[in-house]
Amino acid sequence: MSIKDRLAKKTGDLVTPGPVPAKQEPIQTEPEARAPRTGPGQMLAYRSHMQENNQKVQDLQDKLRDYEGTQPVRLLDPGKVKASKWANRHESSFENQAFTDLKAEIESSGVNIQPILVRPSMSESDGFEIIFGHRRHQACLQLGLKVSAVVESMDDKKLFAAMDRENRVRLDLTPYEQGEMYRKALDDGLYPSLRALAQELGVDAGNASKAIAIARLPAQILAAFERPTQIQFRWGAEINAAMQKDPDGVMARAKELRFSSKQLPPAEALDRLLGKTKPVKPQNIELKRKGKVVGQFVRKSDGAVSLALKAGAIDEKAFAALREAVENLLKARTV
Repeated sequence: MSIKDRLAKKTGDLVTPGPVPAKQEPIQTEPEARAPRTGPGQMLAYRSHMQENNQKVQDLQDKLRDYEGTQPVRLLDPGKVKASKWANRHESSFENQAFTDLKAEIESSGVNIQPILVRPSMSESDGFEIIFGHRRHQACLQLGLKVSAVVESMDDKKLFAAMDRENRVRLDLTPYEQGEMYRKALDDGLYPSLRALAQELGVDAGNASKAIAIARLPAQILAAFERPTQIQFRWGAEINAAMQKDPDGVMARAKELRFSSKQLPPAEALDRLLGKTKPVKPQNIELKRKGKVVGQFVRKSDGAVSLALKAGAIDEKAFAALREAVENLLKARTV
């Protein structure tokens, strides 16, 4: 190698020729995300990352705000849901036309559209206690459907207040049912007095007292009516006044009404109980045929009439004629 070549090699001016590579298509690769190599670059990347995360958090918070104050609805086995110990629905509430209509509506929908409110049971680990919605729960139980419910933990006082507030808003509790609810709360010591109950619930103490007076009537008096839910607010005071004046007479009339074969309209039952109307005088009228007694008509004190015939006293033809006469009489009374 000449001196010139040696100098060129040392200074980099000489490149030894080699084989010419074949022409290749450039390979497309994804650009690599390179971390900034400088301190300021790293800080800028960190700030950008934080701003992106903050925006995502803000978006989620905006979406959650739409559901603020709402509670999830669950489908529960109605068999694991029990009535509250302060349940105020009389059994007749599950036998009337309104309950039948509610049950048909739920059956048609396949679920109770308006959820009931329950709390976790205090005695059963997987059970629940109804705060309000006893009729909806009963309908689902009878239909074999899951009951739609909102579950909320609350203590006894909050439960009772929520139940009372819901019932007063719906305006479908009878004086007896309302009084029975308040009576249980006082007897259980949930409130120290009627005044405290009325004050905490925000109800009129006078109306609460009247309702409780109805609920505290003796069982024999309540049984004088077809259903205790028929008793109106002002009737409680009248019945109690009559009890003070003539307890034996009121109880005797109540017993008579209780065992009567005919259920009187509520107002008529009240008048009879208070002694304002005298009962029909019982009568026994013999039924004769060809001079022989074949039976008797019995008219009871409640106005009911029965006919008793002696066995074999009349033949089939005479019985058919008698039956036709009675049916015609009944038709004439209903016209």
